[in-house]
Amino acid sequence: MFLKTLSGMPGRALIALLLALFVSAPALAEQEPMNGLTMHVFMSETCPHCRAQKPFLAALDANHPELEIRHLEIMTTREHHDLLRNMASLHDVQPGSVPMIFVGGKVWTGDSRQIRREIADHVEACLDNGCPR
Repeated sequence: MFLKTLSGMPGRALIALLLALFVSAPALAEQEPMNGLTMHVFMSETCPHCRAQKPFLAALDANHPELEIRHLEIMTTREHHDLLRNMASLHDVQPGSVPMIFVGGKVWTGDSRQIRREIADHVEACLDNGCPR
């Protein structure tokens, strides 16, 4: 059906469509790396542990361009509450304290040197070998 529709297009319109698809393909590839990994960080701007963890997450992000870190504020807005409840349910944990970090099938709550080390090691393993999203 799609090909039949294309064959009925005037020549210039068809060329313009194909050119647009060709030019936009690299841009789409840059937006979503094939071996990318997404981290969800549920946090609060008023949480001292969340603020303390920000430089670690920024460094992790800078060292791994294929890692996407999504910071999701939950104290000043209810916008991300449903997502937090759903992700917690999928990981068989109770939503509660922040920061709560989900990445590659695992979850961490709080902040400590041990937690940071575990997160960094897990991100490395996921990017090297793949892991659940």
